[in-house]
Amino acid sequence: MAPKRPQGRAPARRTAAPRRPAKPAGPRKRRTPEEAREAILQAAEPLLVEQGPDRVGLQAVAKAAGVSHALVTHYFGTYEALVREVLLRRNDLLAASFREQLLAADTPPGAGEMLERFFTVVQQGQHGRLMAWALLTGRTEHMPLASAQGLRLLADALEFQAGRVAEAQGTPPPSRDAVDMTLLVALCASQWFMLAREVLLPVLGRPVDAASDARFREVLGGMLQGALGVKPPGGG
Repeated sequence: MAPKRPQGRAPARRTAAPRRPAKPAGPRKRRTPEEAREAILQAAEPLLVEQGPDRVGLQAVAKAAGVSHALVTHYFGTYEALVREVLLRRNDLLAASFREQLLAADTPPGAGEMLERFFTVVQQGQHGRLMAWALLTGRTEHMPLASAQGLRLLADALEFQAGRVAEAQGTPPPSRDAVDMTLLVALCASQWFMLAREVLLPVLGRPVDAASDARFREVLGGMLQGALGVKPPGGG
C-alpha cells in the first residue's frame, strides 16, 4: 500500500495586480481639407518614384497616407487625376525653386554654377525619375516644364542672367535662340546623366561619386558657356 502524502496547505494563487486605467486619449486633431490633400500627395510621390505610376493604385496610396480609400477618391476622383496632381506639384516645386535661385543671385552665375543648382534641385524628391516616368507613360501634359509657364520662365531667367554676364564682359548678349537651345541641352543632358550615371560611369571605368558628378558638370558647363557666347563670370 502506497504511503500517504503529507497533507499541507495548497500554495496560494497569486492575484494579478489591478491594471491601471488607461489614460484617455487626447482629442485627435482634425486635418483641414488642404492638409489632408497634401498628406495624400506626399504619400503618393515615393510610391510613384519607386514603382512607376502604372503599378500603384488608390488603395496603395490610401494605405501609405493612413486614410480611407473613400477619402482619396473624394479629393482626387480617379487615380489618373491623383498622378496628375503629384507630377504637377513636384514640377511646380522644381521650376519655382530653380527660377528663384537664378534670379536671387547677387552676381550672375556661370553655366557650371547653374548646373550645380539644377542638379541639387532635381535630386530633391527623386524628381528626375518622376519626370522620366511622365515621359515614358505619355503624361507630358502633366509637366509644367513642357508648358509656357514652366520652361519659358526658366528660359527668361537664363536669358536675363546671360545678358548680365555679357554686359559685364562688354560683349553682345546671346540671342534667344541660343538661350533656348542651351537650356534644352542642359535639361536633356542633366536628366539623362542623373538617370544613367550608375550604369554609364562604371562602363567607362569611373566611380559613381561626387567627383565624377562634378567633372560632368564642369565639362557640360563649359560647352553651355560656349554656346551662349560668354565667358564664365570673372573669367578673362
